Amino acid sequence: MNSTTLRHNRIDLALHELRPAIGKDQPLLLLHGLGERTPPDIPSDTDSWSGSIWGLDFTGHGDSTIPVGGGYSAEALLGDVDAAINYLGTVTVLGRGLGGYVALLAAGARADAVHGAII
Repeated sequence: MNSTTLRHNRIDLALHELRPAIGKDQPLLLLHGLGERTPPDIPSDTDSWSGSIWGLDFTGHGDSTIPVGGGYSAEALLGDVDAAINYLGTVTVLGRGLGGYVALLAAGARADAVHGAII
């Protein structure tokens, strides 16, 4: 798994490439649930996705840094996704639990760059 570090405010976010593109679909960005992290393997329900598959560790989760004094609001996590979108370009987001809620927010806030949200 290749990882890239993105800076969002004072946080270093871990963005993991789980699989390079094998076709023409835009990247798929996986958003995990509360207290989770990007899975080490691609979920089997994404096998047919032909674009690259990426996973973002939200602020304070996985390999991303932990903020001093918190900072886990939906708006802060939406900012994490915005940083990933700025890096990847147009994406489809797939979220579970908290990641599903943030995926829905991202689809509304960044309609120019979020092709769709799978919750």
